[in-house]
Amino acid sequence: TVVEPTSVISTYLIELVRRHADELLTRQEVNRLLDNLKERAPKLVEEVVPNVLKPGDVQRVLQALLRERVPIRDLESILEAIADVAPRTKDVEILTEYARNAVARTLCHQHKGDDGRLHCVTLDPALEQMVGKSLERTDHGTHLTLPPPVQTRIVAAVRAAVEKASAATRGRTPVLLVPPQIRLWLRRMLEVQLPAVAVLSYNEVVRGFEVESHGMVVLSDES
Repeated sequence: TVVEPTSVISTYLIELVRRHADELLTRQEVNRLLDNLKERAPKLVEEVVPNVLKPGDVQRVLQALLRERVPIRDLESILEAIADVAPRTKDVEILTEYARNAVARTLCHQHKGDDGRLHCVTLDPALEQMVGKSLERTDHGTHLTLPPPVQTRIVAAVRAAVEKASAATRGRTPVLLVPPQIRLWLRRMLEVQLPAVAVLSYNEVVRGFEVESHGMVVLSDES
């Protein structure tokens, strides 16, 4: 197939922007987005910014979403979701997870296959439990205490499961479907070596989407 040089360059630039969208989202750009939203939902913006959340807080949540390539076009739903929980916590990680839930239908459409199904791999329940027990909550936030060698083996096991499942999904990378309390931490484990693998939580699968599992991530006895 012959591809025009302009198409190659534009495709590359679009991918480059998507990959670094979180870095490109400046405070000035966030203020512009909020000003545009104020024209459609003035009461929402007046209620939330800056009384409940400062523009910098909103920026960090939007950057966290973009880092995982979550569209932020539905800013109204995102702002409503984080406004409900912001009086109880200003933790960006928690706010981001609530924001993801608000755009769950968009996530499902984004990752569905050509057949309309959401193709995935899941974690072995024992592995889910191990990761969950390794989360240590302190006054300074939550930390994952799994030793680096174990994390490396988990990444390798996810890679093997995803590559095997890709054969059944015609080359499309399946999502990793996990419990909500460990979703963020699995994503952080994978983001360097497996950036193309989206990690979704069970509560981000909305009604009406059929889910088809193509395997389970299991650590070997040695791991």
